[in-house]
Amino acid sequence: MFILIVGGGKVGTYLARALLAQEHEVVVVEKVARKAQMMANLLENDVTMIGDGCDPLVLEQAGIKRADIVVADTGDDEDNLVVCLIAKRRSKARCIARVNNPRNKTIFESLDTENPITLVSSTEIILDAINDQVNASDYAIITKLKDGDLELVKLAVAKGAPSDGKRITELALPRSSIIVAVDRPGDDLVIPNGDTQLHGGDSVIVMVRKDNREEVRAALSAR
Repeated sequence: MFILIVGGGKVGTYLARALLAQEHEVVVVEKVARKAQMMANLLENDVTMIGDGCDPLVLEQAGIKRADIVVADTGDDEDNLVVCLIAKRRSKARCIARVNNPRNKTIFESLDTENPITLVSSTEIILDAINDQVNASDYAIITKLKDGDLELVKLAVAKGAPSDGKRITELALPRSSIIVAVDRPGDDLVIPNGDTQLHGGDSVIVMVRKDNREEVRAALSAR
């Protein structure tokens, strides 16, 4: 597989090293000659090309037309956006982009809804890790879906919680969430319907959009 990386910083260097170890073909475009030379020295392999990754001619010389994957990994979201635009227009490569400011995610997402760009936001990854630890006592994430936008979670229903004694149809859940199962002590796993009543001590398995996490916790488990 041929992977074209734009940005020869620390992440680009470590990524290139790992990909080379897996015997992939790699080219890294870096506009600062000193960084490109440092990368070549560290990798003991001259896979770098000096040039501006926002220049279509530079990317064509780097082989973008035959690339399987293009990784936009500069420290500038605007540059990463331009790299993805060029890749979308001049290749059939899958695009992976680093997003430094989470507010810019919607711009990247709007470029191609049929073949969306895979986005990596270190800010959101760290924030999610912190939130997972904060919520660990009553909110356990089973798995994440759709690039982390959806979560399958398990929540404990405490005695006296807003959901204790209520039917599912009576709960103030966000429209984007759905209760898929109820784990009741000493009983089989219940596949619920709207009339299923929750009780303190139950554990509820819910599909929820990440943005609605706190609303679901407030409706089900918060005292």
